[in-house]
Amino acid sequence: MKTNITRERQLELLDQYFVSTVEALDILQISKQSFYSLVNREKINRVKKGGAVLYFRDEILERAREQEFLRKKYRPFDYLK
Repeated sequence: MKTNITRERQLELLDQYFVSTVEALDILQISKQSFYSLVNREKINRVKKGGAVLYFRDEILERAREQEFLRKKYRPFDYLK
């Protein structure tokens, strides 16, 4: 069954639901080492297709929200400024 979705629409959908490693690092504001530790501990799921590795945008955004809470909880002195 062939779908009639244009390439442009396919790219829009890809951007809507997935992020690259670089985008995930930018959103989370963490080091590559910390990021890959989360991936290896299966705290963040990855999607592999051929040579491409992507991450679910919603999952990364949820992790960013959780991190903000954890930073305030465990590093309150960073927020005393």
